[in-house]
Amino acid sequence: MGMQNEDGSYSETRRLVAHDVDVNNKLKISAVFSHIQETANSQCTCFGCGWNELMTNYRVCYVLSRMRFRMERYPGAGDELTITTWPDKNLKAVFTRYFCLDSEDGLHYGSGVSQWVLFHVDKRTVVRPSECEIRFPEVILRQAPLTMPKGNLYPEDLFAAASADRIRRAERLPAYSDFDYNRHVNNARYAEWAADVLPVDFFAKNKQISLIDIKYKHEISYEWFLTRPETERAVTLECAETETGEYCIRAALKDGTECIQCIIQ
Repeated sequence: MGMQNEDGSYSETRRLVAHDVDVNNKLKISAVFSHIQETANSQCTCFGCGWNELMTNYRVCYVLSRMRFRMERYPGAGDELTITTWPDKNLKAVFTRYFCLDSEDGLHYGSGVSQWVLFHVDKRTVVRPSECEIRFPEVILRQAPLTMPKGNLYPEDLFAAASADRIRRAERLPAYSDFDYNRHVNNARYAEWAADVLPVDFFAKNKQISLIDIKYKHEISYEWFLTRPETERAVTLECAETETGEYCIRAALKDGTECIQCIIQ
């Protein structure tokens, strides 16, 4: 069970299980994305604007447009993870929500900032919050644990300018299990794809992601998936390693449309 706190935040504690962690028994980034979004929906439900209410009343859902998360350490299977989340005070067309991850005894694991829009699942268009009954806590006292940088994640010509030996490429065919109830590839799946295109020795040497910043630019809808021949469904993933050891990643469709941009440290 979760708890709405007096400072406007909401907290839930979850015990991590085997599928939450990787081969090194460390919480996967994709599992971070899944757990924090479930907790965010729990707080929204407390105020009558959770996923079920929005879908039933308006055919609208929350869609993540950007997530920036910094991890300091990682829990493992069997550990309890306390997730605390709260929205920014300003409700705009693109609205902001924050997250903190901590252990039972107060050890800090990581924190994040995210940006969201409301999306009509039938029309596939963005909806303004004023068109739905979106409510937030009246008092929000928590401060932002992380800020969202403005601008592009990396230079537009980065992949064209990078030498061939610093770029990794892979193709991914979206499949049934990649799609969620919003009828598009789930945002946590993209985080998995980004992690999968990192060099093999990244996780083999027990390295861990300290920062992920991912921009969602174009959805892959289930309808698109159903109406395209298999030869046109492939998503090309490219990963360029910078001189400073940062990994810049993008995913693009056959026609060049970018689905995500991502930076991993």
